[in-house]
Parts: sequence; C-alpha cells; structure tokens
Amino acid sequence: MAQTQTGDSPPAAGKQRLPAELLKVAGVVLLGMLLMQFDGTMVSIALNKLVRELSVSVSTVQWVVTAYLLALMVGMPIAGWAADRFGTRTIWNFSLIGFLVGSLLCGLSNSVWMLIAARVVQGLGGGMMAPVGQAMLVRVGGVERRAQLVSLMAVPAVVGPTLGPVVGGIIVDDLSWRWMFFINLPIGLVAFLVAGRAMPNLKASSGAGLDVVGVALLVPGLVAIVYGLSQATTVGFGGVQVVVALSLGAAMVAGFAWHAARPNIDALVSMRLFRYRGFATSSILLLLLGLTMGAGFVDPLFLQQVHSESALGAGLLLVAAGVGSALASLTMGRVFNRVGPMRVGVAGLACALVGRLIFTQFDADTSALVIVVAMFVTGVGFGMMVLSMTTALYIGLPPEQVTRATSGSRIFQQIGLSAGTAVVGVVLQFQLTRQQDAAPGGSPGPDALAPAYSNTFWWSVAFLLLAVVPTVLLPKRLVEAPVPDKRTESVPRPKEA
Repeated sequence: MAQTQTGDSPPAAGKQRLPAELLKVAGVVLLGMLLMQFDGTMVSIALNKLVRELSVSVSTVQWVVTAYLLALMVGMPIAGWAADRFGTRTIWNFSLIGFLVGSLLCGLSNSVWMLIAARVVQGLGGGMMAPVGQAMLVRVGGVERRAQLVSLMAVPAVVGPTLGPVVGGIIVDDLSWRWMFFINLPIGLVAFLVAGRAMPNLKASSGAGLDVVGVALLVPGLVAIVYGLSQATTVGFGGVQVVVALSLGAAMVAGFAWHAARPNIDALVSMRLFRYRGFATSSILLLLLGLTMGAGFVDPLFLQQVHSESALGAGLLLVAAGVGSALASLTMGRVFNRVGPMRVGVAGLACALVGRLIFTQFDADTSALVIVVAMFVTGVGFGMMVLSMTTALYIGLPPEQVTRATSGSRIFQQIGLSAGTAVVGVVLQFQLTRQQDAAPGGSPGPDALAPAYSNTFWWSVAFLLLAVVPTVLLPKRLVEAPVPDKRTESVPRPKEA
C-alpha cells in the first residue's frame, strides 16, 4: 500500500483539548527542552565573568560556547536511529542523564578546560534530547493534535533565549556562575522521574542497523561546518582554518547527500524525504529562520552599547519577543487546523519583516516603547513561522520516518543558527571598526555606533526576504496525498516497547 500520513484521523475543524496523558508527556519534553534553551543563553551572559575568575583570554573562554555547539551537532544525526532502535523513552532519558551529568561537571569545574570538556558532555545529551522529544510528541499526538503540540514545543525555543539572559544576569550578578549549571539538576531530576511513567517507548519495527558510512560522512562534516562558522566570527571567512573547515565540511556533507540518495540505503537522514513538499519547504525555512535567529545576537549588544542598558535591562526588553512568540504559538495552535500552514506562515513572515524593519531605524534615542513593540511584533512573526513550518514538516510522512525527519530538521536549524551568528558577527565587526576609525580619538559614542547596528540589522531583513518563496510553497492543508514508495510498502507502523 502507499505511504500514509502520521496519524489516521483527519484534522478536526474546531478546538480540541489535549488528553491528560498527552499533556504529561508534553510537559516532560518541554521541561527538558527549556533546560537546554536556558543553559545555552545563560552561559553567554557569564563569559565575561569566566574570563576574570578562570584567568583566561576571551578567545579561550569562547570554546565554552563553541564546544557545546559542536557536541550538539554530533548528537543530532544519530538521535533518530537511536530512538528507532532502542525506543523514544529510553533515548530521551539517556540523553537527559547525559545533559545533567554534564551540568554537574560544569558546576564543579576548576579550570576552563574541565569546563569545556563538561560542556561537550552536555551538548551530546542535548543534541539527542530535543529531536527525540519532538518526534515522540508528533507520533503519539496524531495529526489532529499536531498543531497544538507544535505550538507548545515552540514556546521553549523562544522563551528560553529571551528569559535566559535575564535569569543568567541575576545569577551572575548575585550568585556564583556555577549556579547556572547546578540549577539544571533538580528540574532535570523531576523530568526524569516523571518520564518513567508518562512517556511511551516507541520503536521502529524495521530493526535497521546504524548507517555507519552516513555517520562517518555526516557527523564530522557537520562538526567541521559549525567549527568553521564559529571561527569566522574572530578571524573572518578568509582565515585559513575557516576555509579549510568549511570546504572539508561541505565536501563530506555532499558525500553524505549522494550516499543517502542511493536506493536501498537506510540513511540517517534520507534524501528521499525531500520528495515530500512539507519536509522540503520546512527544512529550507528552518535554515533561513535559523539564519535570522542567529543574527539576533546583535539585539542585546545594541541595547547595551548604543541604548546604554545594563545586562539585566537588556534582558527585560528582550522579554517582549518571547511573550509575542509564545502568545502567537498558543493562539494560532487552536485554529491552525482550519487556517493551514501556508497562510499562518505568510502572516508570520509579514509580522517578522515589519518587526525587523523597525529595528533598522533604531538609534541611541529610540524610546523603550518602540523597542518593545518591535520585539513583540518580531516575536509574533517568529512564533507563527515556527508553528507553520514545524507542523508542515510531517505532512505526508510515513510514521517510521518521523523521528529521522525531526533530526534532519534540527540539523538544518542548527546550521542556520551557526551561520547567522558567524555572518552577522563578521558584518558587525566590520561596521564597528569603520565607525571606530572615523571617530575622533578612535572612541565612538553611542550615537556614532548606532549606524553600525542599523546597517547590520538589514541582514536580518535580507534573510527573511529569502524566505518568501518557500513560505508561499508551504502546503495549504495538514493532509496531502501520500507519495508512493515501493521500497517501504511492507514497512509496518511503529510499535511501543
């Protein structure tokens, strides 16, 4: 028979309340994802304090962030295979334990190198936890509840990076930086205990082995790309290590794409998934939205360097973006089945463009009200876009491909985040250097720095404009005609262990 969509029931026309058991699963998954988001954003606030307390250079302490990103990219590709082989609950708990062990080691670190090694352990756990949790919710929720679940999953992705700097600022100012990591332990242990009873342990019935060739090509290829992008922020894209890393990474990823497109290959991320309109358009959009979100690291810098806000003040202004995104996700999740991915995506893209265009007009005298409005409108747009593309991602996919499709989409998003940070970091440094050279005495004030940030904000607008075509090509409905695939005709549905 032809492949069928995940879930057999048609989308409901009206609002539906999520069952209590499903809410328990969602709560545990969201708690784990929120831990990851908070951890990643709080650490950036503490880098300056780490430089002083650990007596290291900025270039060295930057590896606290880079090592975590590299480890994330190692865990993501194998998450889908591991969940299919050993079960979703087993791998999610294993990943959570890895993340918590890494958190404990981070808090106990007495040197920067021990901290960097502990961040690798954290990243390996986090890289597997997020895609497995997301795929599990999609599989158990069914198509009629997918939009509501995706809207819930979008909340940590935007609330974490928004509230993380606020919480991190409070911890760094009033407590030891070690508490950024210790705070994960009690929350994570609660999630672990609840998961044992609430989570299903879904497995794929095919029992396919690990794609060893794919691992050998994709994992080091992705690590090389992320490494090259992270180094571009300090030495530029012309640096030897950047050129070598990006070239090697691109070659290995291209080799993986050729390998994964071959017939009868059960790849980590099958290139045949791109035959599905929802997966293809959503993956491209996740990459482009990742570019835009990665470029968003400029926002708190503007607030502190040009608008003269404290770290806590900047964090509080950033809250507006998280509030807007959360409200949009939760509100649209209730009507998404009637409206459809394409319309929600187009409306979200329009809001995001308006918000980022307002950013390009910021200067030292911009009122806090205008900044909050721009943040809120941008957040609303991002929330709607994430909801539309993450929901459309699974349209038409057979159930046995959901977990691996989720891992693949996470990879696209992470590369976009890394690339956006690197590209805009280089652009901002060039703009700031030009303003510094033009300023009397080489010390530009807030008014002189404002044009550097204004010019840099235009890159976010450009990234969003690139998203227009794939957004319009998103599926209009949650149910589309299945794509026949003779190779998987006899593949049974996933089972619970």
